[in-house]
Amino acid sequence: MSQKKQDKGKLFHKLHQLQKRMTRMEEHTGHSSDKMRIRQWRINNLLEAVKGRGKQYA
Repeated sequence: MSQKKQDKGKLFHKLHQLQKRMTRMEEHTGHSSDKMRIRQWRINNLLEAVKGRGKQYA
């Protein structure tokens, strides 16, 4: 994604979809359990894109 201007609504949508997949994965054993780390990494990246990196980073 371009870092110039990001649509936060699109980021929130992607974040919610990943959170739903993580919930399904926890409820149903064996439901894409090998993708857990990838999804968690992506959730963290999306949260950082929405919130920003914070004061410590700058």
